[in-house]
Amino acid sequence: MPSLLRLPAAALLLALAACAGPEPQVESAWTSYLPRRASTSRNFLQGVVGITQYTSGPSVAAPGTVVLDDGSDTLPMLGGAFQHALKDGPLQLGIEGGLSGSWLTTRTVLAAGNGAVVTQRENELFLLDGFVGAYASIPLEGGWRVYGGTGPVMQYAGVDTEDLDQPLGTEADSLDGFGGGWYARAGVELEFDGPLLIGLGVRWVDSFADLGPDLNDLFLDGVQFGLTLSQAY
Repeated sequence: MPSLLRLPAAALLLALAACAGPEPQVESAWTSYLPRRASTSRNFLQGVVGITQYTSGPSVAAPGTVVLDDGSDTLPMLGGAFQHALKDGPLQLGIEGGLSGSWLTTRTVLAAGNGAVVTQRENELFLLDGFVGAYASIPLEGGWRVYGGTGPVMQYAGVDTEDLDQPLGTEADSLDGFGGGWYARAGVELEFDGPLLIGLGVRWVDSFADLGPDLNDLFLDGVQFGLTLSQAY
């Protein structure tokens, strides 16, 4: 009989163990900062900081002279974008829009064939573009998100130049104008608690700006590389 009584007792212990479930996981101090899931939010607000690398264009000068430019085709860049998904699921489709700005100060020296300086000018360039397009986003396991977008661009360019060789001071000229073009961009981000996402992005821009009848159009063909910080909500 004692052995028969042990059978119901063992079954009761097994049932209690099954109801108890697995032992609770102890969270560390870093648990809340680690990626838990890929964000399925429909809205993202994004900031970007980085550089813009433009393709160099030909310089035109008077016959017998050469243009020496100590500037750079790499400009600092700040921007922001908004993304809204119109379709949920493993592949999110929607619209996006934003702004991107770059600036640069250079000094141009126009020299004769024998090396004598003809004139020197200091140039300040400011570029701002607004873009609207379609985008696609794929939320992945582990908190990763990849996205890409493309669409039209409205381009603004402002140029301030100063002639540094005037005997009684500097002579300044200011020109600005608008134009258009196209963009394409892509990026990858990792989600942290918040949900806050940090990642890297790249954007290609091909645009122009009309600076008036006295100058040719300013053509811009460049690639932007940036660090992105996004908020999903």
